[in-house]
Amino acid sequence: MRPPTVYYATSSRFKRDEIELLQGAKLDQSGGDETPLIRDVCDFQFADVSTDEPLEISLEKMVDHKVRSAYRQLLTPCIVEHAGLILEDESAFGFPGGLTQPMWDSLSDRGFLKRVGRGGERAVAQAVVGYCDGVKVWTFVGETKGSLANEPKGERKFYWDTIFCPDEFGGKTYAEVCGEEDGLLRKLTVSQSAKALRKFVEHLRRHGSGNLFANVP
Repeated sequence: MRPPTVYYATSSRFKRDEIELLQGAKLDQSGGDETPLIRDVCDFQFADVSTDEPLEISLEKMVDHKVRSAYRQLLTPCIVEHAGLILEDESAFGFPGGLTQPMWDSLSDRGFLKRVGRGGERAVAQAVVGYCDGVKVWTFVGETKGSLANEPKGERKFYWDTIFCPDEFGGKTYAEVCGEEDGLLRKLTVSQSAKALRKFVEHLRRHGSGNLFANVP
């Protein structure tokens, strides 16, 4: 039986590379031989559409709005994703959260470190995947604990990958690890985005796509 198609609304080539690689991974990383591959549960297709992104600290609120705007254009089940950093000392406020990207775009990597955090400061990388089937919106959250680097490191300039060091990588940034052999695959074993996406795919496996037009002749 062919898996349901879900459109992933993104224009990022970095994100497309990650999703294409992740589709060949097992849904449950600790599962045995019978564990399905992600591509056996969901057929991801990419859609380059412009989405509305309200300025919110809460990533979940932002994604809820963003995926509704994507669905209005695609009129088919779709997902969006947004990610940000939450400083440990500001966790009660979720800062900068959804404000991470506009701050990053304005300040760049070194400016962001100077204005927002200090090298070695604890932080959580949070990603939220939003899914809209035309009737309802679900959100799925993935988090990875780590710390901020003293300075940007690594050649893969994907968002704040050059300054975030997940605990599992011994002080290396995502970008540094991605520069090593099979590095992108290693990133996906701990990535907050991969965690959120796996939660979505598991939801799809258990409940189906819920496509509003599935039974329309």
